[in-house]
Amino acid sequence: MRILMLIPFVFTPLIAQHSYHGVALAPDNQHGWVACIDTALIFHTTDGGASWFEQAPDSNARRFFDITCIDQFTAWTCGVLGEIEHTDNGGLDWIRQTEGLSKYATRLEFIDQNHGWVVCGDGAIGRTDNGGSYWEQIFIPWYSAELYGVSFLNQYDGWIVAGYPDSILPGQGLILKSTDGGVNWDSLLQVTGFEDFFDVHFFNLLDGIVIGGDESDTSALIWTTTSGGLTWTPVTPPVNTYYLRALDFVNDNNGWAVGRFGTIIHTTDGGASWTFQTNPATTTLFDVDFSDNDHGIACGQDIILYTFDGGQNWHGVGVEEHNVSTMQQTRVTTYPSPVRSEVLIAYSIEHIAQNVTIGIYDIAGCVVKSFRLTPDALRTARVTWDCTDHAGQPVPAGVYFVHIPLDGQKLISKVTVIK
Repeated sequence: MRILMLIPFVFTPLIAQHSYHGVALAPDNQHGWVACIDTALIFHTTDGGASWFEQAPDSNARRFFDITCIDQFTAWTCGVLGEIEHTDNGGLDWIRQTEGLSKYATRLEFIDQNHGWVVCGDGAIGRTDNGGSYWEQIFIPWYSAELYGVSFLNQYDGWIVAGYPDSILPGQGLILKSTDGGVNWDSLLQVTGFEDFFDVHFFNLLDGIVIGGDESDTSALIWTTTSGGLTWTPVTPPVNTYYLRALDFVNDNNGWAVGRFGTIIHTTDGGASWTFQTNPATTTLFDVDFSDNDHGIACGQDIILYTFDGGQNWHGVGVEEHNVSTMQQTRVTTYPSPVRSEVLIAYSIEHIAQNVTIGIYDIAGCVVKSFRLTPDALRTARVTWDCTDHAGQPVPAGVYFVHIPLDGQKLISKVTVIK
């Protein structure tokens, strides 16, 4: 089994280099994923991006363009040949939902557990209203459009944008709008020059922003609208900002964009003005995702970046690969937290010969409930705790700890119960 560990970034040759193309950070600020476009690899973090380990996608998985999540257990990734894979247990298992939507699927967005969209090359779009159990394939009239960005406010109103990186062809930039959930689309703007659009975000039905770049000189492009996309106003980017590839906002004011040559810029006024954020990257950054005003991850060619202070300080990590055949992959995660009535405990434990007990402890260290598990059930599974004690009585509000004792170590996850 191959184990990969991310180490603090230093300017030394990396043992393993990858093009990290998509990133997702869960609302708990700790769990997240990055997906690779040059190999069928997915990496997972449980500490906000400071360290990473490899997860195994479907055995026939191809290369990935993007990844998105709605919580620490539920995520989707997309890539070559319009393939979409999904996990509902934190990445312990990745299951293929569909393939063949297009030559490639570039970006995913879900607004809730059920409603999601994926944009693709050759003017293709996928949409689902059941969490991806079925993906509807839609072709827009702009059949040659290379779609790269998507933003939906609700299950009806959405915008998509197109560009064509490294093409040196005019007329590729396109902005489209749908009011019926992505079935039909109207053109808001198509450029005649070398402008490319790569991401879009709308705050409401009128106010939105697109980012991209000019292929002729690698300059950055930031446009805002207050008319739902009927008219657009250019915004001057900061000095040393280049060709932008991804955009993320956590509220109506606070947002980030990333691009070529290690570009990271930040806005606190909804995109009206931007400041440059210094970071260790010098290659193209393809994606950025923040879970709140402080916690974020960006990724690109040969590097993953994370921040715990809104980007005032970005820390870079590179991949060091180890071939270790006997190392165990063991972990436990809980969701949701805080919780009122029921919490899912997901765990992955390999090469365990004996029975193991999962214990729920209160803050005083007393056991309130336990689950006895066999070796077969331990390898990749989950249990549900209904927030009751051994007598079946609801536990008081407070902090509880899930313990799984193993030889030489103890897996622990915290749960906060509220009433």
